[in-house]
Amino acid sequence: MKISTIIGAMAWLFLGTLFATGLGGCSFDKGKGPEIANPVYIPLQAPVDEGKTIALNGTFDIVRKNAETASVRTIVYDAQGKEVSSETIPLSDAALRTADTLAFGVDVSTSKKGDYTFQVAVTDSTGRESNKLDGTFAVTDLY
Repeated sequence: MKISTIIGAMAWLFLGTLFATGLGGCSFDKGKGPEIANPVYIPLQAPVDEGKTIALNGTFDIVRKNAETASVRTIVYDAQGKEVSSETIPLSDAALRTADTLAFGVDVSTSKKGDYTFQVAVTDSTGRESNKLDGTFAVTDLY
């Protein structure tokens, strides 16, 4: 067997091993997204009122490495886990600090009483999503 054939076969075996094991430890992962914490929001409770809505508003703390924050997304779910409202707020401030407090908000119908949950998440300008923050509020007869 020719030496060039052996070297060629060894090179292909080496490259195949690198790709099979994730390029020798290299990763195409975009990295970790922003970290968010400490949600503060209102209301915790709202009266049931056919045809009306409430504004669920709040703030949270954010820490990010280098990328700018592109948007804040809030999704509200009813007691059965069905999405009933959502809002994505684009952020255009290119001079954001690496640690900051950001706001979120979404309008929610108060036509149906029950316990509601919501999630807030941030996406940075590279498309990486943060962890999600959860909260709850109630629409009730007793207010």
